[in-house]
Amino acid sequence: MIEEKLHEYDDARITTAIEASDHLDTVRRHLARLLGPPEPSPFTLTFAGHERHTGEAPTSFVVNAMNLDAAGRILAGLPSWHEWYLADAGTPDGQGADIIYLPEQSHPGLPTRGEYVDLRSAQVATAPPATGITRTAHARPTVPGASSPPHPAPASLAARTSH
Repeated sequence: MIEEKLHEYDDARITTAIEASDHLDTVRRHLARLLGPPEPSPFTLTFAGHERHTGEAPTSFVVNAMNLDAAGRILAGLPSWHEWYLADAGTPDGQGADIIYLPEQSHPGLPTRGEYVDLRSAQVATAPPATGITRTAHARPTVPGASSPPHPAPASLAARTSH
């Protein structure tokens, strides 16, 4: 009789082992998230270009970062930011940018009202692949904290989102 039940016992043992493995994998992922470094969160950076002379609202950009300074560095490296800069903030005579960083309107989180350019998906698309290879850091323009904006290049307003 024991040999007759051996097949059922083996099936039950395998099923239990698979369920335990799945559960342990879930627990491992949760522990890694809790014990690992914090995940980047949304930050809003606001700039006023030449549109401020006509009474239009400034442009807010949202990126994921660990802090406001990192958000500025990330924003400065995004191609869509450079597109916006060239299209909307550059002066017609090409003598520099007519852009002002607005630290009082730059903050952690999403804007609570108005429109903003959500660059988080562009940020993911331009992120370097995780190869495990360490790359040396290149000097990047510093951003927020002072009154100077990142040294840019423009951004597509197609990602503009309204509340």
